[in-house]
Amino acid sequence: MKSSFSRILAIVVAMVLLLGALSFLQNRMNALRAEYHLTDNTPLENAPPVVAFTSVALGGFRGILADCLWIRSGRMQEEGKYYEMVQLADWIVKLQPRFTGAHAFLGWNMSYNVSVTFTSFEDRWRWVKRGLELIRDEALEYNPGDPNLFQQLGWIFQHKMGQDLDDANRYYKVEWAKEMIRLFGDYYGKWEELDKAPLNESKLLAVLGDKAADYRRILTENNADFAKLELEFREVASIPERYRAAFDEAGITADVEICLRHRWMLYKYRMDPKYMMRMNTMYGEFDWRLAEAHAVYWAQKGKDVWADPSASFKRLNCDRMIFQSLNVGFSTGKLLYLKGDLKTLQMQPNFALADSAKQAYLDTIAEHPNNNIQGAYSNFLVDAIVRLYIFGYKKKAANWFDYAKNYNPSRFSGELEPFVVKELAEDLVDANHRTAEQTINSYLFQAYTILAYAADEEADEFKSFESLTLTAKSIYDTYMKAVSGTELRRGLPPFDQLRRTALGNIGRLLGANPDTKQLAENLARFQHIPVERFIPRAEEIKAPTVK
Repeated sequence: MKSSFSRILAIVVAMVLLLGALSFLQNRMNALRAEYHLTDNTPLENAPPVVAFTSVALGGFRGILADCLWIRSGRMQEEGKYYEMVQLADWIVKLQPRFTGAHAFLGWNMSYNVSVTFTSFEDRWRWVKRGLELIRDEALEYNPGDPNLFQQLGWIFQHKMGQDLDDANRYYKVEWAKEMIRLFGDYYGKWEELDKAPLNESKLLAVLGDKAADYRRILTENNADFAKLELEFREVASIPERYRAAFDEAGITADVEICLRHRWMLYKYRMDPKYMMRMNTMYGEFDWRLAEAHAVYWAQKGKDVWADPSASFKRLNCDRMIFQSLNVGFSTGKLLYLKGDLKTLQMQPNFALADSAKQAYLDTIAEHPNNNIQGAYSNFLVDAIVRLYIFGYKKKAANWFDYAKNYNPSRFSGELEPFVVKELAEDLVDANHRTAEQTINSYLFQAYTILAYAADEEADEFKSFESLTLTAKSIYDTYMKAVSGTELRRGLPPFDQLRRTALGNIGRLLGANPDTKQLAENLARFQHIPVERFIPRAEEIKAPTVK
């Protein structure tokens, strides 16, 4: 009897201990499920009805259904049924709105793997854009602070659009610049004004004050409301003609337009003017029509979120994206000339980013000393010193060269000018399009600057101009011969276009300063400066047809 009681007691004690252990394990498993988002019980904010329905009604079956759609999506890709993939990706996001790793992969897959299966540049751009939009417009809608999504967005801008590895890269750059020109209109650079602009109709009415009645009347007369006005505005990238005269007469055009542009920036492109001003303050004035600025924007957002020391590697990915994009931005980060075809896209160095690019490398080296960034930094210093020197920033180039000799004596030695000549000669042997275009532009820049001082065609300045121009043409011909067969990816605009752009640019710079205005007039005596805008206005660009 006693032994039987002991066995029962032992069983009871064992059961209690097992239940306690199970309770502990269950709590730990629940914590892990929450930490890694394996179970999502947090309600989504601002979720559309379909997402709210699937989240509540399907419960745990959402994951099973999403897995089935994921498998089917892979099969659709293998079969080349890409348009069906778009719908499946949309459903996967809605079924598992917190599964950001899947969203980032789906966006990357469309921008990279699917896009390159097409030969048409327009088709490729359709898929690059779709990948961007899946992450930006859908995944970030449900996960507005997820650093993985920020990083993947930045990577598409930096690598897919910004680099020249894809034959269609120039097409991407042109189309993105056109979108940004349409978005900003005449408010480009007026970030503080945009930041203070109203973001909805009620706030717009408050700004209009006594003129709000005129605004309502004009919409009523045109059988429209705020939503319809906004759709029409985005189609033409300006106040539509059927409203403009009445808005002008009422004196409300500017208030309505800046409201609509602010909404377009924030709600479509998720570009916050306040954050853009922060980026400009931190790094220098970006050209927000180019991909590198957006790469830094999204990488910085990811870095802001990844403040936890345990996320050091993820922060490093963002840091790399920032200093690499600043490097490219310094190199070719300012839009100079844009027309609808690929042959008239020109960028020039953005010298406002030089110091911040240098500091970004140093900050990353200090924070991640064991990741071999020092070599990349030395290469950056070489390119930066050459670039500064050939564009006439010789004093700054000398200061950087002295610094570089102390930083890496084995890589930097001797005098500045022989160093630049040697590096330039080596670069031109196997130049990429950025290096070649910069070098050619620097010679043309110097040529037309010197020409402005010439008295006549016999003057030494005029002869120097001709010599520098011939050198630029020789470099151009050598480079274009070297890239024969890959012109779409690596080619340069026609040489005459490069000359016209350099001439017009110098003429505008000299003419804008009262002290050098006479030089601009002198320059115009020798060369015809074409009367044209280098960059089109917003309303001159048609709405993108890629859907």
